[in-house]
Amino acid sequence: MDESYIHHNYARHNDSLYFPDDKLDNAPKPKHKGQRLCIIAGILDDGAAGSKLITTRVFRGGRRQPKDYHAMFDHAYFVDWIKQLMDELDLLGKTGVVIVMDNASYHKGLPPTTPKGTWKKQDLLEACQRIGVEATAVEYRTVIWAKLQAYIKENVVPEVVALARSRGYQVVYTPSYHSYLQPIEYIWAYVKGIVGRQYTTETTMEDVRRRLDIALGGVPSDVIYRCISHTKKKVSELSAYLVELEAADEAVNEPALPGEDESSDDEESDDYQSILTDIVV
Repeated sequence: MDESYIHHNYARHNDSLYFPDDKLDNAPKPKHKGQRLCIIAGILDDGAAGSKLITTRVFRGGRRQPKDYHAMFDHAYFVDWIKQLMDELDLLGKTGVVIVMDNASYHKGLPPTTPKGTWKKQDLLEACQRIGVEATAVEYRTVIWAKLQAYIKENVVPEVVALARSRGYQVVYTPSYHSYLQPIEYIWAYVKGIVGRQYTTETTMEDVRRRLDIALGGVPSDVIYRCISHTKKKVSELSAYLVELEAADEAVNEPALPGEDESSDDEESDDYQSILTDIVV
């Protein structure tokens, strides 16, 4: 699952590509593109004929929109959406589903009853008594909170993780800054490409919404399935790379046997770079 957005004045030619590690290349400066529609949805991996978008929601941003579209979502909204997602999975008869999402802060919000650092000392003491953490009134508030923090880190999981477990599902978070591990990112590009190619100077926000709804409802199952399969391949390549990297680290730390030829670090480095290039590109 993932969130995205599309601006009123989005046109396909507005897109540009640059490589962030190239010092001679610069990211395009952001342009004001008018109001935007925010999208949240999941994609179901169910074969070439059954894969589809599910639990799709679209809403329009207000007049004062934050620069980062993620700020238009919050934890309460996301929890409500994830409940709807699981309801839909139940209706489809799916069990043991793994729900993959990124590390957005509102994806990892803790249950509302979780103690907070802003609480008064007495409230923190009561929380300690409730969950079985040893603390006394003679201790400083900061000490009590440190004990609670340690307990929370060890025992309290994000609210959506607990909800998923209670219904027989599992939540997995992708690593930060690895959006290519999210197959739905390709679906966003596919959908927005369809909408953007229809843009003219006379396009209204209502036109964008209508075209977006049609595009979201018309993504072919095989396109979704191929995007998922492509990402699975990337995950497999990344896993293989990490295994090789770990093996190389172990080999470096092992003492060389007398008379044993040492391998070339340059050749090994080139091999890793080749694998990494395949993963990123």
